[in-house]
Amino acid sequence: MINTIIIEDELMASKSLENLCSKYQRINLIKSADNAEVGLEYLQSDASIELILLDIEMPGMSGLDLMEKIPYLPQIIFTTGNKEYAYEAFEYDITDFLKKPVSVDRFDKAMQKVFGIKDQRNAIASASAKHELYIKSDGKFIRLPYDEIFYFENVGDYVKVVTQNGNYIFYETMKSLDKKILNPRFLKIHRSYIVNMGKIKDIEDNTIVVENKVIPVSRAYKSVLMSSINLI
Repeated sequence: MINTIIIEDELMASKSLENLCSKYQRINLIKSADNAEVGLEYLQSDASIELILLDIEMPGMSGLDLMEKIPYLPQIIFTTGNKEYAYEAFEYDITDFLKKPVSVDRFDKAMQKVFGIKDQRNAIASASAKHELYIKSDGKFIRLPYDEIFYFENVGDYVKVVTQNGNYIFYETMKSLDKKILNPRFLKIHRSYIVNMGKIKDIEDNTIVVENKVIPVSRAYKSVLMSSINLI
């Protein structure tokens, strides 16, 4: 799904765009704003928006003004009744430019561009996710290659990750983290621990040792652990 917002001051044009968006299962229309100020306020509070259908000519703040103020740039399709803005619009490296009134065929061509860019980005993210993850710690996004991670430990409302190059604390739940780690070498062995199977030194009774840390293995996960190792 592509989270989308329409920013358009003309009611009929906004309704037309809403109707066009409704024809695509991949488009998740989050909001329609009738001025750039409201749109900006929403974009500043929600970084999940991936596509903006943006009118250029609006009272007060224009679409071009808005682009200078938003904290990030998702895919943007400009909509306007004035072709004179086309050159200036593409200077911003936007996805497409639609002249109002927008036809079904022309809107579909724009959506195919949007989907193509989204699919390309997904492919890049998927390839990256097989080898690494990023966490946000101390205001920075830190890259952690999977083969450098020893284990994750629950610490209250946060998670500590212990790596070859240091330890980091970030806001996350173990349940959510377990779903996000896209590497089969990582196994949850306790409600408070996810370990890199490649870093285990030994297993004894209901504990394992990883990087000189003795980590408990809960009864619920013991059979999963033992069935995941190459035992001879």
